Amino acid sequence: MTTTTRPEAHRTGSPRRQEANCFDFLRLLAALAVVVQHAVEHTDSHFLWYAPGSGRWFGDGVAVFFVISGGLVFSSALRCHESGRGWSEYFRNRLLRIAPAIHVYLVVVVGLLLLAGAVGTRSLAEPQFLAWAGSTLLLVPVYHPPLLADFGTGVVNGSLWTIPAEVGFYLIVPGLVLLAVRRSVRLMVVLTAVAAVLGCGLHAYLVGVDPDALLSRLVGVSVVPWLGYFLLGVILVRVWDRLPQSGPVALAALGGYAALTWAQHQVGASGRVLVAMLAAVPLAYLVYWVGHRGPRVLRGLTAQIGDLSFGAYIWHMPVINLLLWAGADHWPVRGTAMVLLVVAVTLTGAFASWHLVERPALRLKRYSVRGDVSRPA
Repeated sequence: MTTTTRPEAHRTGSPRRQEANCFDFLRLLAALAVVVQHAVEHTDSHFLWYAPGSGRWFGDGVAVFFVISGGLVFSSALRCHESGRGWSEYFRNRLLRIAPAIHVYLVVVVGLLLLAGAVGTRSLAEPQFLAWAGSTLLLVPVYHPPLLADFGTGVVNGSLWTIPAEVGFYLIVPGLVLLAVRRSVRLMVVLTAVAAVLGCGLHAYLVGVDPDALLSRLVGVSVVPWLGYFLLGVILVRVWDRLPQSGPVALAALGGYAALTWAQHQVGASGRVLVAMLAAVPLAYLVYWVGHRGPRVLRGLTAQIGDLSFGAYIWHMPVINLLLWAGADHWPVRGTAMVLLVVAVTLTGAFASWHLVERPALRLKRYSVRGDVSRPA
């Protein structure tokens, strides 16, 4: 059995036990970039050199999440398959990663809405409210009821559109793994890349026709236009050891990413979708280069404080909306101080989410891509 298992693992690019890396820190950095971006936009505040509408900020935090997730989730599914576990075990792991935090978030937010007076107890039985709560419980939190239109920005948490996109990727990964194992990794990559290009093209077309149309919005929150980002993570986690890894290559990737990011502002809505996908290629290389070669102090930071990235992403918009509901736009605290207040409150919520909800849930996993099943991943 040993002689057949090793070649198969080599052929499919089975991941080795992961070494300490900076990926958790990069996810936290990406989440904080999103937090700052939304705080500046929605509170109309300046943050250091970044002003509302200026665009002088890192706007690809979600892309970083998707790239890293692509590699980790594919590796987790491949390990599940090669260890002889059923796919139910893989889906159990995926559910433990996101569902507990989202479900607790829903309960807490409902309580905050009641305490703030944004809704009354009678509203809890209204179809709009039930549809909003139900969509969140089912991990498709993209319905924004008119009932809550007067609360803050009018959307309790628009950032959660990424959840159905992520879940969509979870659902197709077993098929990708089986294709890689039973046929070849190359065929899996080619077919997925074709699907990714077609999905990105469809999204670009729909955005160009009418970005607010229902079909355009539904496609935008699905995995369809984002499959290429996940695929980049899958590819890089498979071939990273065989790629050139040096400072000059990383600088070239940074230059390419900067140029393509600039180009996004020179084209129309459809063009921005396509150029953003091209920009993800050098960005993905940078993510993996820093992830593997970043300073040791960054590798230890998230080990000390916990993986706060998901919690920060979940909680920052409720924090912003509560501050706006409380009249924060008229407070004497403005500009950078206001944004730092949002960051501080968000990280407090993320810390509680990780230590009270996420980490205990992840300890229920029976296997982990990080090697030790007793460690959360």
